[in-house]
Amino acid sequence: MRLATVDYASIVPDLMAQLASPGLLLVVRDERRPANVMTIGWALFGRVWSRPICTVLVRPSRYTFDLINRAVAFTVNRMPEGFERAVNRCGTVSGRDVDKIAEHGWTVARGETVDAPYLAEAALHLECRVVLTGEVTDRLDAELLANCYPRGDLHTVYYGLVTGVFRHEP
Repeated sequence: MRLATVDYASIVPDLMAQLASPGLLLVVRDERRPANVMTIGWALFGRVWSRPICTVLVRPSRYTFDLINRAVAFTVNRMPEGFERAVNRCGTVSGRDVDKIAEHGWTVARGETVDAPYLAEAALHLECRVVLTGEVTDRLDAELLANCYPRGDLHTVYYGLVTGVFRHEP
């Protein structure tokens, strides 16, 4: 496999479409195994501070939460066609209980620009360094708060400076 550098702005529409279905895979370093993967359906892609930024949300109850806080870097992986069931599975089981990467027979590789793992089987991946975190609070719009957080399990928001975008080529 060869990695080809890709322009960030050119892949944002595809990433946005993938968020809706089947989702993207957030991958972080894990001390118990090479990496942990979590399906994400909420994220923002754009420019902040005149830099390319990828913003991901993780609930404190998720296994990924402590991992991303310790690692301060992550990758977002867009899987190719045919991986929809696997992406869905990664959003329904916890890394506390299941090694999702081993379960799917995926290969973990090390980032080119950050110390964060990515999936070799991905179609492309973004490498991100956490530059800011923030908490979603109860000051969120009441309708969104009621619809998205009925149990009060508010997300932490991670702003990742995109340090590299790579398409995986055979």
